[in-house]
Formats: sequence, structure tokens, C-alpha cells
Amino acid sequence: MGNNRDRKPFLTATVLDQEFLDHAHDNLLNQLELVVDIERPPRPTESEPVFIRASDRGKYKGSTFYEALLKFPVIRRTIGQFLSPTIEFSAISLELSNVDGRLNDVLPAGDNFAGWIGRDVDVQLGLRDVASSYTSIFKGTITEEGGFSRSIKSISINARDNFDKLNQTFPNTVFKKADFPALEGELENVIIPYIYGDWTVNIEPVLNASVPATPVNGADTTVNGDVSHVTPVLCIISENANASFDTSGVVLKRGDKAWRFDSSDIGSVVSNRQFEITQNGTNMTALTPDTTNDPFEYSSGDEILVRVIGKDVTALGATNSNIVSQGRDVLNTFAGTVAGDFDASWDTFRDKAAPAESAVSAMKSRIWIQEPVAALEFVLSLFEQVRLEAFIDRNLKIKMSSLHLDDFVASPAFSIRNFDVEKDSFTPMLDERNNFNRAQGVYNFLPNRNENLNSTPIIKNTVAVTAADDKEISKKIVFPNLYEESTVKDQLEQILRIASGYIEHIELNATWRSVLLDIGDFVKINVQIQGTVFSNVPAMIREIGYDPQGIKIPMRLWSFQMLPFPGHSPGFAGITGGNLVTITEE
Repeated sequence: MGNNRDRKPFLTATVLDQEFLDHAHDNLLNQLELVVDIERPPRPTESEPVFIRASDRGKYKGSTFYEALLKFPVIRRTIGQFLSPTIEFSAISLELSNVDGRLNDVLPAGDNFAGWIGRDVDVQLGLRDVASSYTSIFKGTITEEGGFSRSIKSISINARDNFDKLNQTFPNTVFKKADFPALEGELENVIIPYIYGDWTVNIEPVLNASVPATPVNGADTTVNGDVSHVTPVLCIISENANASFDTSGVVLKRGDKAWRFDSSDIGSVVSNRQFEITQNGTNMTALTPDTTNDPFEYSSGDEILVRVIGKDVTALGATNSNIVSQGRDVLNTFAGTVAGDFDASWDTFRDKAAPAESAVSAMKSRIWIQEPVAALEFVLSLFEQVRLEAFIDRNLKIKMSSLHLDDFVASPAFSIRNFDVEKDSFTPMLDERNNFNRAQGVYNFLPNRNENLNSTPIIKNTVAVTAADDKEISKKIVFPNLYEESTVKDQLEQILRIASGYIEHIELNATWRSVLLDIGDFVKINVQIQGTVFSNVPAMIREIGYDPQGIKIPMRLWSFQMLPFPGHSPGFAGITGGNLVTITEE
């Protein structure tokens, strides 16, 4: 009596927000529906782009009609595994009905379906026919391998999310004789390095330089002849322009002997990426014992080492040593991203200044790379070294998430309770792969050595070792782009605080009340299912999906029931990890 609450909000609501979902959940009804826009090859009379508008029912979204052509599969998005060496793409497979042959005229004969490859797929979720309420839950492109097939009654499409577009190969420019006619033969098609960060500090101890420069006119007889060495040696440092180049720090290494050139013999510097060395100079300084200062004459096999500060990334809002700006520039340069592709979290973590162990703005990184790698995969490995992750969020922005304990949310606003969980779907499990209690960090990759120069002391969590029946579970973690020991030790210690705390994952199917949640969000678990009890346990969403059968939300949560962090003290016996545990050096 006297209750004016709308008992059928799904019939009139026009906004898909949490208030509507809570209200509809109480009434056990909703009108959440899925549609998909699939770009297809155009017919001869059409101009691009052209879309197939499909759903699991005949329906309108605004004034656009979507035909009943498919059944939606479960759609999943993931951030991958903690400390994972591989990238995980979100993907979707769709089977469209073609029983009536409506798409035959855009299907090529045979097995060549190249016209479909790279086309866009956009799956959206919303209320009834209210166009403004629809939001993309998956957006990607049809893959090159296995992206399209057909049967006598249907066509099948496989698509990867937009992360796949970012995984372009870099660096991708090579030395060619067309550009350098006097290039020595063994250098033909060798990749030109790409450089970021400060290569004037923490470098080769004796030589006081670490970055190789490549002579590109060594086949010229006046450069590398038996008698005459009169032409300067032209050297290329990198594909990119560099912020600075120290002409007083150019070093010649020949076998076990080394010299430093006088800056007067270094000239014709262009964009701090190329320079010339005058031959027959006598102003060299010996850097190794029993080395005479004979005039310099180039010989094949000579190693030229330099000191530089790499590509200028200060336009992205930080120093040239900032790891977030470096990663962002890699994606901008090689994957074609622009400012609008990035969530504001990139700026937040770029500028993060406290606490010391999580102060990304003060952590110095550098990159020297000459082997082709996938740009996105490289950037994710770069960020992993400072406990950051990146993913495509539900707003289709590239978002950053933190594994810094100080960023974890102790009291999330969203609570998952018994009635939010599908029966028999709640499954806790231990992450055995990432549980270790003893670790060592290896860091400071030097390109002239092709190895990491330094190692941290071994550290361990004695409490966790004792809890494991005195079993030491050891791991070596590589930080190739970090070069300051204090930074590496801080990251190693924080990783160990998490990894030695018995990471627990929970898989479950949540009801549609959770549909607005996203990867990286924190939720509170208040669930009692038979002998499993979680009371006000904070957890992070690591994977989320959309099951169209009743609009269920499959999730994988990272539970912190046994992991203390600022503001969260579980209070259980047997706590072995978290922010308060003592980490010691051996």
C-alpha cells in the first residue's frame, strides 16, 4: 500500500544504469538485448562501409532493424594472468544463418574469403529498442587466420578485440644498400635499433658507453682499404631521432682493447642518430691496459659504442625516462594510436608520485631494441616491470590497471551476494603457478653485451616459507628496462608480497545486475554457499563475459580473503603475504 515504485521498470526505462539493474533484479525481469553490426564486403552497386545488422530475434534499435540471424555465444574479455609471459586476446565466434542464400552474392567462390578479413564486428547491449542505451561490449576485427568460413546453411566469423590491431611489429626498418651503397654485406637487412631513455648512466663500467652504433660505409675502399683510410666512417645509432648524443663519449672496441675518441674527431651529427668519425685521428684515449694510441683506421668488425638519451617523449607529459610515456609512444608510433584511444588512467599512473615503491613518475626506464617484436606485447611486458597492466575497457578505451597494493580498494561499493550468483557456479581455486616465496631480480639490459648486467640480492618471505613446510619456492624475475637497483628491489619486494600470499581466484556466473562492471573493478564478496563463506572480501575482476542465455555475467575474480593491503586486514590465521609481512634479504 502506498508504494509507487514501478513494478515493471524494464518497460519504460531509457537509461541502462545501476539503479535500473538493481530495480529490475528485484523484479527478476529485464529487457536487456544484444545486437551486432558486422561489416561485410560491398556489392558492386554499394560503397563502403556496409553492415549486416543481426540479433537473436527480429528487433529494432531506434529506427534500425536487426534481423534474427544468429544465436550469440558467450563473449569474454580478459586482462590475462598475473606475471604472464604471453598476451591474451578477447575473441568471439559468430554463426550467421544463410539458409536462404541472402549473402551468396558477397561470398567469393572457393576458399578465398579475403574480402571479409579485417572487417569490423561490434556487439552491443542495451534496453529494448532505446538506441541511446546501447553500449559496445565487444569491438574487434575478423582475423586473418580462420576468420571466415561457410557451410551450406551459414557463415561463421571469428573476430579478435581491438587489442589485436595494436600488435604491430616494431622496429621495422632495416639497413639496405639502396640507402647505404657502401654497406658491408653482412649488415644488409639487419634491423635498425629503436631507442628510448637515458643511456648515459648505469652503462658499461670500463668503456663508459653501451649503445652500439653501426658503421654503414665500411665497404668503401677509402674507408676500409689496405692503404688509404681518408673517408670518414658514417655511423647510424638508431632509426629514431634522439634527444641527445654525447660526442665526448664515443668508444672504439677492437677485440680486448678499447679507446675513447676525442670529440674533435666526431662530426656531421644529424638528429643525434647519425654521425661521422674522422679517420687517422691521433687524439684517442686508451681505456684498456697496454693499449697504444695508434691513429684510428676503420677495420671490419670494429665496435663503435656511444652514449645517448633516446627518443624525446616529453610531449606526452613526462621525462624521457618515464616508462608510461615510452610505452604510449611505442603504440602511437607503431600501432597508430592517438590521444583519444587512451583512458585517463594513463596520465594518472604516468604522474603517480607516492608511495615510493609505487611512484611510477620516479621510476626510470630505457629501451634499446633491434629484434622485431609485437608492439602491444612489448608494451605490456614493459609495464609489468612496474606492476601495471593494460586492457580494452567497456568504453573501448585502452585502460591501465594497477597491481600496487596501495591502489587496491578495501571497501568496494558493489557487493556480490548469494542471489547474484547462478546456482552451482561459484568455484574458488588456488593459483598455484604464481605462488612463490623467494625471488631474485635480474635487471639493466646492456645491448653491447646482449645481457642483463645486474642482479638484486635474493629476498624471501620467511613466514610463507614456514607455512609451506619450510619449502622454498623460488623465482627469477627479469626487469630488462629498469636500471636503478632501488627501483628493481622495490618492485621485486612488492611482487613477492602478492605472490607469497596464496593467490585465490573465484569463477562464477553473476546475474545481469553485474552487467556494468568491468575488468579491473573491485567488488565485495558476501557469499555463503554450503561450506564456502566469504564475508566482505574485496576482489578484483580479472575476466568478465556476457552470456546471452538470460544475460548472465561469467567472471573470474581475484580474491583478497588472505591478502592484507592498506585498509583491509583479513584477520585470519595463516596470513603469509600482503603489505605488512616482513621481506628479508639472504
